[in-house]
Amino acid sequence: MMNTILLGDCLTVHRLFGDVKRGSVVVFEYPGDSDRYIARVVGLPGETIQIRGRSVYINGSELPERRVQTKPEDFSDAFDKLEEISSDGDGPYEVFFTSDPEDPTAQQPPDEMKFATSSPLSIREGQYFLLGDNRDNSVDSRYRGTVPRELIWGTAFVIYWSSFEDKATHEERVRSERLFKKIK
Repeated sequence: MMNTILLGDCLTVHRLFGDVKRGSVVVFEYPGDSDRYIARVVGLPGETIQIRGRSVYINGSELPERRVQTKPEDFSDAFDKLEEISSDGDGPYEVFFTSDPEDPTAQQPPDEMKFATSSPLSIREGQYFLLGDNRDNSVDSRYRGTVPRELIWGTAFVIYWSSFEDKATHEERVRSERLFKKIK
């Protein structure tokens, strides 16, 4: 979910009792997996979704998202934000890509991406299609399929604490600019 959420961010999560809304960042479980994950709701029950390149299509119309190109990730510095190079598109939230958009292999989904990449997927009633904001580095509904409503636990609301270990001094540093930041 980088840059929306960074390693070291501590979140408040509101228990979700009502409707699940597109664009919400939710905490959930996959069927048969008791681990908790976090991703963005993109597809709703009864819709048809397809991902072509960097664009998401809902019922044949492109979903508005701000697509941000970043430098490739260096996981030795996983507490740092992805460095932004450029952006295109307009939407209520940002999604991040680390692969080169001109690389023809980046346009072809890996074989493990089984859902909504090579052909449209109809989302069944009571199911949701979830994607990570760090699109090139997220094992999400493209790989694991839709998530039933009963496994969506809550919505991420605000970052109440954010810290990282300073590489030079090995001391904990607070990211004060992220404190009390609302998750969009």
